[in-house]
Amino acid sequence: MSTYSAIEVLLRALEEEGVTHLFGVPGGPLVPLYETLARRKKIRPVLAKHEEGAAFMAEGYARVRRGLGVCCGTSGPGATNALTGVASAYSDSIPVLFLSAQVSTTTFGKGALQDSSGGNWNLDIVDIFRSATKLSTMLSNAQHMPHVIRRAIRTALTGRQGAVHLNLPADLVKQPVTIEQIDTAHHRTHTTAVGDPEAIARISQILQSARTPAFFVGHGVNLSGAWEPLRQIAELLQIPVATTIKGKSAFPEDHPLSLGVFGLGGSEYSDAYMLSEEVDVLVIVGTSLGEFQTHGWDARLARNRTVIQIDLDPLEIGKNYPVDESVVGDARAVLQKLYEHLRSAGVEARHSNALLYRIKQEYPRYYNSEELQGDAALLKPQAVVSRMSELLPSDTLLFVDNGNCLSWIGQYYVARQPGTMFMALNVASMGYAMAAPIGGKIAAPDRPVVALVGDGAFAMNGLEMHTAVDYGVPVVWVVLNNGGHGMVYNGEKMLCGESFATVFHHQMDIATIARGLGLRSYKATTLDELSESLQDALEAQVPCLIDAMVDINEVPYALQRRVNTLQAFFGKSELQPAH
Repeated sequence: MSTYSAIEVLLRALEEEGVTHLFGVPGGPLVPLYETLARRKKIRPVLAKHEEGAAFMAEGYARVRRGLGVCCGTSGPGATNALTGVASAYSDSIPVLFLSAQVSTTTFGKGALQDSSGGNWNLDIVDIFRSATKLSTMLSNAQHMPHVIRRAIRTALTGRQGAVHLNLPADLVKQPVTIEQIDTAHHRTHTTAVGDPEAIARISQILQSARTPAFFVGHGVNLSGAWEPLRQIAELLQIPVATTIKGKSAFPEDHPLSLGVFGLGGSEYSDAYMLSEEVDVLVIVGTSLGEFQTHGWDARLARNRTVIQIDLDPLEIGKNYPVDESVVGDARAVLQKLYEHLRSAGVEARHSNALLYRIKQEYPRYYNSEELQGDAALLKPQAVVSRMSELLPSDTLLFVDNGNCLSWIGQYYVARQPGTMFMALNVASMGYAMAAPIGGKIAAPDRPVVALVGDGAFAMNGLEMHTAVDYGVPVVWVVLNNGGHGMVYNGEKMLCGESFATVFHHQMDIATIARGLGLRSYKATTLDELSESLQDALEAQVPCLIDAMVDINEVPYALQRRVNTLQAFFGKSELQPAH
């Protein structure tokens, strides 16, 4: 038996999980945590500029290392600042542990500075985080720390993964705890749900007799790492694969069977196949089929076809579309069993798909940046993204912020390697990709890490670039600088004929701001300048930013489809998609 402080028990548990960095902003009640970090020298603290940025960094770290990410904030405003980032991790099924400080239990309700224990006009921070996490709890007794930290880690990492919150009163964390061992690994399951074998056998039979099937796969495929069995089944049966925007890179997009993205970030190419009346079987894997994924729940996606849904979460099955067959289980395990069943049944590889062949003759699947730019005086954002696709190494980890960046990336960037795209789309907070790639690069120091953001997103979390400078984390940010909030501007123009308060009166000189923070920065007004800047930034191995001056009046195809959804919300007639 050994005796440690409660906070040391917590840190030993994190060390057992392989956590190497903790992202946060310190404060008075967090002193015991930082003091113990400094003494143990096992987990490195990373000082963020804002707790939301710290949460996004932990989320990016967790995504890339495919394990637990940890962030912290002090009592009161430190914790509330982190709420958006933690909620984002929760809604996107990313295992993040948020540690919030709390004032001493002896001062609860007495007016202590930043008391967030609840009651007497104080925030109840544990209650606030309950709807934003899988678990939100306060340490109520130092002796409970081994149980509480095991529970938090088990909750974050098992089943449908997600964020958890642990509130730490300052007096309790320094009290002694006597334990034999922490051993977090032996206090949770390491098995995966493989699904109902009878249902898998029925799905195998359906696919063998399908004439024109389609796969529609989402974020769950990337989370489970189901890339190989998905590719094997698609190739065996010649099933074209569309992904959601968040599921982008679940299937190699330079593959002949890739339809690219469907829904937000999609194209006429994917629409033509996925909404065709010829499709008779649709296999949905790892997507919640929300508004962005389905063009506002387009009924044609499930009409007059056999619908099969595979998901780890039983509550997602049939949530938005009726299903004919379903399997509850881990995407990789289920698809692997399905592939084995198909092979054991003696299924021979198919060699053609007539509908896909016709669509390839009619619609473009890939794009050339020079052709997209044409003779336009201002840089076109789609040309910028296409040039990034042409120049970035295939193993680049690309973080994408919210707004029109999603649509441009979805349609014009070709993700060639699995599991290389990262975006936070359920909460859909702007500023995500200013911070998350820092955690991603720390988790994968040998991979190129690039972020695409808009100037509106830069304005929200741009100072986190200084964190990259402080710690020598060589992320490359590409900013689509159009002088405002382009997605809202474009949407309002289509909905109302004019835009309201979406454009900055003075366009930001983002390259100069970045230079002031210590980054190597570039300004790009042509494709040639973009190419030179991007190549130099990739070689520099220091934090870099490219300020790409783009035309705000360029409207993505998928945004026009989204406006039709908004028209329906507002009770107005539809606009026609652009061609």
